[in-house]
Amino acid sequence: MKKKNFYIAFALLFLSSLFISSCTDLEEEPQDKVTSDVLIQDPDLIPNLVAPALGQLKNLWHREAFWGIQEASSDELCFPTRGTDWFDGGVWQQQWTHTWTPIHRDVAQTWNILNPAIAAANFGISVLGTDEDVSDKVKEYRAMLRFLRDFYMYCLIDVYGVSPFRSPFSTDYTVNPVYLNRSEAFYFIVNDLKTVLNDMPERAVADYGVPNRDACRMLLAKMYLNKEVYVGQSGYDSCLIYLGQIIDPGDYQLADDYFGMFGPDNHLNFREPGDEAIFVTELDDDQDYGIDDRVQWVKHTFHYNQHLMGLYTNNWNGCIAPGDYLEECWINGTDTATDVRWVDSTIYPVMALVNGFNYGQQYDIEGNALKTRGGAPLSFTFDWSLTGSTEEQGVRVLKYAPRDQPVNIARTPNDYIIWRYADALLMKAECLARLGNMANAMKIVNDIRLKRKAPLLTSMELMDILRERGRELYWEGHRRQDMIRFETFLLPKQDKDIFSPETAKLLPIPQSAIEASEKLLTQNPGY
Repeated sequence: MKKKNFYIAFALLFLSSLFISSCTDLEEEPQDKVTSDVLIQDPDLIPNLVAPALGQLKNLWHREAFWGIQEASSDELCFPTRGTDWFDGGVWQQQWTHTWTPIHRDVAQTWNILNPAIAAANFGISVLGTDEDVSDKVKEYRAMLRFLRDFYMYCLIDVYGVSPFRSPFSTDYTVNPVYLNRSEAFYFIVNDLKTVLNDMPERAVADYGVPNRDACRMLLAKMYLNKEVYVGQSGYDSCLIYLGQIIDPGDYQLADDYFGMFGPDNHLNFREPGDEAIFVTELDDDQDYGIDDRVQWVKHTFHYNQHLMGLYTNNWNGCIAPGDYLEECWINGTDTATDVRWVDSTIYPVMALVNGFNYGQQYDIEGNALKTRGGAPLSFTFDWSLTGSTEEQGVRVLKYAPRDQPVNIARTPNDYIIWRYADALLMKAECLARLGNMANAMKIVNDIRLKRKAPLLTSMELMDILRERGRELYWEGHRRQDMIRFETFLLPKQDKDIFSPETAKLLPIPQSAIEASEKLLTQNPGY
C-alpha cells in the first residue's frame, strides 16, 4: 500500500456527492464545502481541495472512457467480436469503424466523467478565491486546481470539440454554463496555463502524484502541438519552447528498464535515475475507487484459460493489437529480436506471459500448451476479424504487468503514466521535422532507438515519427490524437474499407448532454 498525499476519505465523500452517472454538464453544486475560514484556521486542509479533482483522473484510463476512445478508434488496438462476446450492442465495432452515435455508451460515459471533473476543480478554486495576498501554499494549490480544470477541458475539446465553461465563482447553478468551441477553449486553456505556470511546484520539490510545473509545460506543449488541428494554425515553435523547458535542464533520462516504468511498484521510480514520468495518476490494488475491472490490464485482453499465477480465472479474451499495425510499426520498422519494447520475458516464469506482445502458442505456468474452450491450440495469430474472430485470433498486449501476488485482481497497483519523457522527445522531433530540421529530428528518434536496442535509422521522413510513436507509446492513450495530427486517422484499414468522413475526427456530443443544455449545445456535423 502506498502512502497517499491526500485525505482519501474526504475525496471519496466529495466524489460520491458529485459524480452522478446521469450528469451531463456543470450544473451540480457540491454539498459539502470546506470554507476559506476553515482553511485559514487549518491550512493543512488545503490538499483536500485538490483531492477530488485529482481523483477524477483515475476514471479516464480504461476501455470505456478516454483511453478507450483514443485507442479503440485507432489502428493499434481493437476489440473484435468473437461469436457473441465483445459485441456489446456494437460499441466496439463502431469505435473501429468511426460510426459512433450520440447515444454510444462510451461517448456518453467519457463526457460524464470529464464534466464532473471540471466541477470538482472549480469547487476547489472557488474556495481558494482570487486574493493574491495569500501564502505561496494557497497559490500553489490554486494553480494545481486550475491546471486540472484546464486538463479536463483539453480532453473535452480533443474528443468533442467543445467544452462547457462556468466561472468557479458563479453560484447560480440554475444557469447553464457557456459552451466554448475549440478555438475559444484553446486560447482560454493556453492563457490560463501560462498564468498559473510559475505558481505550480517544480518537480524536484512536488509531492508524487500531484500536478507539477513540468506537467503544466507538457500540457502547453500538447496544446501547441495540436494547435493546427484545434484552430487551424500551427504552433510548433511555441511547442518547442515548452518542451525545451522540460528537456534542456537534463532532469530526465530515458529509462534503462523500459517495462520497469509500468511495473506494479512504479511509484518507487519517482526521482530515481531513468524516471520518465511527467504526469501520473496514482492507483492501488487495496483501494476501492469504484472502478474495479476497468483500470486493470489483464482481464480485458487475455484468454479465458490464461490464469497467470492461478488467480486470473475469469479473463475476458478481448482487445488485440491488429496485424496491419504490427506489420508496419514492428515487423517492418525495427528488429523484434533486439528491440526491448517488443517482448520482455522477465515475468514469464511466474505468469506465463511476457511484457509487450504475446503471440503464438500459449502455455500455463507448468509449461502445458493451452487450448481454446473448443479444444483448438491457443495460438495467438496476427490474423483476426472485426466481426467474427475466433478465440485464438489476435496478438495480446501487456504493458502494465500485475503483481505476482495481487491484492485484488480487479484492480491495478500500477500508477498510470499520462505523459512521460520519451513522449516529450518525440514531440520535439516532430516539431523539428515539421519545421524542416529533419536531421536533428532523426537524431532524437535514434537516441530513443539506441536506448531501446532498435536499429538506427539512416534516413527519415515525417511518417517515421508517427511509426516510432506507435512503437514507443503503444497502448498509452495517444494514438487517435497522433493519427489525426498525421492525417492517417480517416484512412481505410482492415474491415473498414472506406475513408471515414472528415467529421469523424470529432465524436458526437452525447444526446443526453444536448437535452440537458436546453439545446444550447448543438450536435457536431455528421451525426
